[in-house]
Amino acid sequence: NEYKSYLSMSNNGGYIPLDEPQQSHSFEIPGAVIVEPPPDDGKDEERTRARPSLADFNARSRNRSNDTILDSNVDFSSDEGGPMSLLDDNISVMTEFSHRVNMKYRPGWKKLNVFNRSFQRQEKIEEMHFCSKLYHTKRHIFPLKDYHDEARAMRDIQKFLDHPIVLFKVCHSGWEEIVKDMIRELAREKPELKLDKARCLKSLCSKDADYLIPECIQGIRESHQGPYTDQSFITAIGNTNAVTDTQVVMALLDKPVNFGVGAEEIKFVCIIIVPTKGKHTKSGIEVGRTYSTLLADDRLRHSLLLTHTAAEFAHEFEIEVHRIHKEHEKREREKSLANASIQRERKDASTSNKRQRFIPGRLIVEDFKRRAKWYLSDYVADLTSFDSIQKMISATLFLYFSLLLPGIAFGVLNNYYTNGMIDSKNVIVSQALSGVLYSLFAGQPLVVVMTTIPLVIYTKIIYEISLNWDENGEFFYTLYSMTGLSNAGFLAVYAFTGASNIMTHCSRSTEEIMGLFISLAFIVDTVKYTLGEFQRYYCFDNSSIVEEAASVGGECDPTKPMLSLLLILITVYIGVQIFRFKYSPYLNAAKRVIVADYALVVAVVVGSAIGSHFFSSIPLEQFKVNESRWLFEFVKMKTPTAAAVMTSIGLGFLMSILFFMEGNISASIVTNPQNKLKKGTAFHLDMLVIAAINATLSLFGLPWVHGALPHSPLHVRALADIEEHVDNGHLTETIVYVRETRLTTLVSHIMIGASIFMIPYPLNLIPIPVLYGLFLFLSFTSLGEFQMWERLVLIFTEQNLYPPIHYVRKVPQKIIHCFTFIQLLQLMALCAVSFGGSAYLKMFFPFIIILLMPIREKVLPKLISDRYLDALDGEH
Repeated sequence: NEYKSYLSMSNNGGYIPLDEPQQSHSFEIPGAVIVEPPPDDGKDEERTRARPSLADFNARSRNRSNDTILDSNVDFSSDEGGPMSLLDDNISVMTEFSHRVNMKYRPGWKKLNVFNRSFQRQEKIEEMHFCSKLYHTKRHIFPLKDYHDEARAMRDIQKFLDHPIVLFKVCHSGWEEIVKDMIRELAREKPELKLDKARCLKSLCSKDADYLIPECIQGIRESHQGPYTDQSFITAIGNTNAVTDTQVVMALLDKPVNFGVGAEEIKFVCIIIVPTKGKHTKSGIEVGRTYSTLLADDRLRHSLLLTHTAAEFAHEFEIEVHRIHKEHEKREREKSLANASIQRERKDASTSNKRQRFIPGRLIVEDFKRRAKWYLSDYVADLTSFDSIQKMISATLFLYFSLLLPGIAFGVLNNYYTNGMIDSKNVIVSQALSGVLYSLFAGQPLVVVMTTIPLVIYTKIIYEISLNWDENGEFFYTLYSMTGLSNAGFLAVYAFTGASNIMTHCSRSTEEIMGLFISLAFIVDTVKYTLGEFQRYYCFDNSSIVEEAASVGGECDPTKPMLSLLLILITVYIGVQIFRFKYSPYLNAAKRVIVADYALVVAVVVGSAIGSHFFSSIPLEQFKVNESRWLFEFVKMKTPTAAAVMTSIGLGFLMSILFFMEGNISASIVTNPQNKLKKGTAFHLDMLVIAAINATLSLFGLPWVHGALPHSPLHVRALADIEEHVDNGHLTETIVYVRETRLTTLVSHIMIGASIFMIPYPLNLIPIPVLYGLFLFLSFTSLGEFQMWERLVLIFTEQNLYPPIHYVRKVPQKIIHCFTFIQLLQLMALCAVSFGGSAYLKMFFPFIIILLMPIREKVLPKLISDRYLDALDGEH
């Protein structure tokens, strides 16, 4: 009789060698037979050297059965032992087999079922108490590849079809042997690769802890009994520096092969070898998803099984790929048509309703009803939470400093442009009054209103035009008030007629161009101020330069411009570093956020202390106020001429377009879906409130206000709870909750109003360079919110470091850069009109903003397909 040397586990069909007996043992196996040791034939020592100990291997158990099977269908005539397969499966250490034993085979037995594994030894044996190794399993669920959306997938497939590498009728049953054959075929087909076969094999076949396939993808199918693994194919992924480009090899096995639990009937093997460093869309996971999605289609696998050559394989593969691609396109087209139909029906219904019953002010009433039920909640909600109270306090201080200090800076500019007619005190009074009124009566209190640089430019133009009627500038207040009242009248008309509905055509692209423009405006103003300081005070030993400095009212004192530059850089550096403290490893997450919320406050205090205390010997420019004018003084109107009235109406109309676009864009960014606001919008009501506020300000000759960027989105962020996610090393942030409250704007503007009594002391302790450093801080911290800025950075970023963003997956790289370049041209047009043109050309700046919408709606779809535009510009 022959003696069987291997146990075949019903778990996976793998063979595990047993030690040779060195002493006789007998076991009682209930319900089975008596197992006796074999006779001593003198070959024990030879067999012991030839075969490893069972203690060196980990036995496995099948999940669905506890049976241990002795299979007689294996040829045991050789002392070299039968085949052995180390399989990828859950490890179960079976100590009852750790002793040395040999089991006697008896003719006629097909299987010996051991129903009870509690072997009872007749003598005490030493048990194994520890595993030899551990391994870690981590599973991820990926969606199937969408060939319609993800542009890279079809290019990867086409590249494979141009030179398919396929093995047919592979007869090996071991994973390592199959992979070796596939790598050899790759090296033979592509000798130019100079493939390091050993490194490629190591990336696909690891022997650590008997875990053979380091990384693989399989399919999951659904049935009425629940999900189960599709065992027809397996896609293995290897990352190695042995290749510089992605390589794909496929193998059709001669018969199904068992690679372990969940992979017991594999017919298709696909190996993907990718470089260690590469672009995210070219990573092993993404390429593996591409081919696994195809192999998960049973019709494709059936067609491929009938092929016998690489050419036939490529032909059938291409046919099936086009079929699957068309099915994806059909589903997307049907979905798109369904969505378009719903949108068209809604639009038709809305248009029909408007045509049938147009009532001026109806939309204002709807906005009021929508927001009225939340009015009390805007004051009392979230006051029971300590975290919310802390957030509100930090947001209030943020608004206080970010509105007060730029207001002082704008007051300095107004004072210079209007020869003291409007100064910093007027700006502070205007900011306090308008902010309190807006926080009390507006529909969306998270929008921040303030005077802005375009309004300062308009004020300058009005002053210059007013000199045509009075060289002393006394007609300025009359023209200013008439322009403000006409502007308010146009805004009221826009509100009552529902003109804000045009903002449905304002996409993310337009909003981001405008937001980036405001950030650039802050930067440009800071640069202009710094260069002006150097021009006035930084002189060399050159008489012509000294005379030029004197002509602009300066003197030779290089310490002033150097200190100004130093304070600007200190303020922005401290602010940005504290703002980014939330990304540091120090303290805990909650405390890091608290520290980051006070970045602006700390930056201003430190910058002011350095400038006013440590460099007190160097006199810096301080803002001036007109003490002769009362805080609230009605404008003494002079009798205007017909030309003055028509001029004020024309200027008011141009300004109303600016107010309309800036206000609606600010509100649109605040209420976009990513902020997850719950209390609804109020575009029309807010427009009417802005009209009323500016009419009031015009009567007192105070600076006008409108919705402001970047303060409005930064205010939302200051009140938000944010979750951070790391995807392939890239950090993304998601807003999960925003406190929709009126208290932050109300309290901060009351504090701004109280700051009137701090003029001139102690507000004059804040050096003007610190104010411009604040401008840079607001600009730099808001840039990260814009996708356009993110795409501009991608132009100079190495491809393998691209973040895993949705549009990087769905849009080809050249289309991404083309869309960004078109946006950049529009931004440059805005900057050219605003920064480079004459004062009168700047009056038409609002028309450039309006033109952005038809360019996006009519021109871009002719250059870039709608599918790509939706990915780049369709999501907030």
